[in-house]
Amino acid sequence: MSDNNPENVYRNGAPEHTQILNSEAVREAEAAAAQAQADEAASQRAQEKAARDRSLGKVSASEAVVASGPVIHKHTNDRFAGSLGLFLLRLVTAGIMAVHGYQKLTDITGTEGFFTKVGVPSPYYAAWGAGVAEMLAGVALLFGILVRVAGLGVAAISILALVMVKWGSVNPFQSGVPGFTGELELLLAAVGLTFFFLGGGRWGIDGQWRANRRKAKAQR
Repeated sequence: MSDNNPENVYRNGAPEHTQILNSEAVREAEAAAAQAQADEAASQRAQEKAARDRSLGKVSASEAVVASGPVIHKHTNDRFAGSLGLFLLRLVTAGIMAVHGYQKLTDITGTEGFFTKVGVPSPYYAAWGAGVAEMLAGVALLFGILVRVAGLGVAAISILALVMVKWGSVNPFQSGVPGFTGELELLLAAVGLTFFFLGGGRWGIDGQWRANRRKAKAQR
């Protein structure tokens, strides 16, 4: 007589059913392990890429975002190497401009006579204006305040000196003289434009102002 009891049928098929369940569990475990390995490998690649980016001076989006705040972009020139280079360039340029300005202001008569000789209009006022402008540019570059404005002033003064004095009526290339006339002024013009486009780095009053503005934005 056959046993039609459902409970007995379930019991008779229980080992086979259990074996199927075990096989499915093994496959799920293997899939989970493979996924975990893939996730770990992806995380390791991301960490290696982030390390390479940091070594190259790059900032990832996650590093640039302040928690629940705006994205704050740090100026490349505010990093250590850029700031150091601009600071040294500022010091040298400030010294040159300040010395030239001091010499003009302490010998206004001689400066006026020289300007008259080379044909500068209003030589007396031009002597005072050039001396004061050079002194102000030197002080601004030294302390790193309004560096872009000071750089534009240095470039303007140097270009005027080239056009009106050095290259006005004189051949810049003279026989027996190495280089050419106006080398210093040309170099100062280029340096002034560099400050105008790049600023003065973080080591100065301008850099401190930028840092304070970034902190204020991050706290909003």
